[in-house]
Amino acid sequence: MIASWRGLAIAAALAVGLALVVGLDLSLSRGTESRALLPDFDPDRVTELVWERAGQAAIHVARGARGWEIRAPAPTASSAVAQVPADAGAVGDVLAALRGARWHRRGEPAPVHTTLAVVAGGDRHVIGIGEPIAGTEQTWIVVDGRGVVVDRWVARALDRDLLALRIKAPLAGVRRSQTIVIEGELDRHVALHLDGHPRQLEVGAKIMIAADLSDELERALGDVTIVRLPDAPGAAHGLAITTSDGDSPSRARSVANVVLGGSCPGAPELVAISGFAGDGCVERTTFAAVEHAISRLSQPPEAVIERRPIPFELRRVVLAGDIVLDTTASRVGDRPADPARVAEFLAALAAPAEVVARPAKPATQYLVVTGRDGAAITLDLFAEHVVARHGEPLALAPAPGAWNLLVRPARELRDVTLWLEEPTTITAVRIDDVGYQRGAIIGEWARQPAGATGGRPVDAKALEALVGLLAAPRSVGFVDDQMTIVHRVTLVVTPPAGAPTEHVLALGAPRAAGCPARAEGEAILLPANVCAQVAALAR
Repeated sequence: MIASWRGLAIAAALAVGLALVVGLDLSLSRGTESRALLPDFDPDRVTELVWERAGQAAIHVARGARGWEIRAPAPTASSAVAQVPADAGAVGDVLAALRGARWHRRGEPAPVHTTLAVVAGGDRHVIGIGEPIAGTEQTWIVVDGRGVVVDRWVARALDRDLLALRIKAPLAGVRRSQTIVIEGELDRHVALHLDGHPRQLEVGAKIMIAADLSDELERALGDVTIVRLPDAPGAAHGLAITTSDGDSPSRARSVANVVLGGSCPGAPELVAISGFAGDGCVERTTFAAVEHAISRLSQPPEAVIERRPIPFELRRVVLAGDIVLDTTASRVGDRPADPARVAEFLAALAAPAEVVARPAKPATQYLVVTGRDGAAITLDLFAEHVVARHGEPLALAPAPGAWNLLVRPARELRDVTLWLEEPTTITAVRIDDVGYQRGAIIGEWARQPAGATGGRPVDAKALEALVGLLAAPRSVGFVDDQMTIVHRVTLVVTPPAGAPTEHVLALGAPRAAGCPARAEGEAILLPANVCAQVAALAR
């Protein structure tokens, strides 16, 4: 009885202890303070960000219908900012810092040099940014009147000036644009209109321009970067550059307009720029790169035209007779393609050629080429052994070898192997009225009827050699004239599983070029020794 009371007392004591521990833990949890800079902060609710510094105009960034915009609180004639799009990435970095920042310790509010007001729905928070703490990677800031210490990266992320919030590369998306229009004055008047991919240049008619020229222009425009804000607005003059994602600015969803040229107010060593992203200044070397790219494109058409008939990766080509070469499926019409011959054909399409005048007479043949991105080009092939992209005023003269590949008949792009069998699965060979049956042992054959062998053993070595040739016969050419059949060969294939199948070859009289044959609906040439071996075994 005493032991039972003692056990009950111990159990009660343990229960009381556990209850005290749980109660203490709950009280601590309820009392733990969030160290988030802005607790429960939701970036999607933020509608405005306003930076203020002593002696400077406030920077007001607001969420608009088309994204974040930089708005001047009170635009004046001397204001360098009216209403321009903000750099979405820069604003996103500020919001990410507000969401992820944590403070380390609290203290009395310190003096601040910049304040950031954050408006999110009905809430408004004011964050003051102070000076770094000497010898540390930490900074004092003031959040809604409360001083806290944060890592220095937080202060750097929140302390943004106008240049940091501006779009600094207004033409960064030029490579994706559908059109590029450049007009203005360099050493002479410039008027360039480029569109499409690959780029085409308007020269009275459209010509496809060399890829290195379009690449140079796109790279130069994409590198145009604002490095400073001007002391006065509207000083840019010289080149008006417009890019759009439609076939014309009026039908585009996204248009970038900039003017580039002239000295930058306050920094004459730089070049002024203005446009949809606001006024700014760029390096003179950047402007010089744009000038050089434009001057190269301003050469005569024969100097800028793309000298490769097709300068992009192909998906399909419609050949003569409306036969389709599908490079993705490696087929020509309904037959497998020959990889080596197709590679030769594609290399000929991509080989640089000499620029010549377009023939006056109509083309004699056409190739319709479709790229991986769906872009289609029609190539006109002329009797003068030149090719032109349809509608272009100039033509290209390929090297003789490349021309011969371009006009190669579709049948020559097909796989030249008629069929592919394992020689040991060929169990019977019939040549005209003579039959050969494979025996139980490899290399053993029986002939029916015995015929000219007089009962002597079959020349198994010659028969095995012929079977080896006909197990995977490859065409060495094609026959275009009439062919008189002199031998008919039937191969019986007995696979390890499944029913036997047959392949039939109708052979003509041997020629110097090879052994003519008809098989699989094609009149072809096989190696010359095929005819000789068949004739020997037919006796």
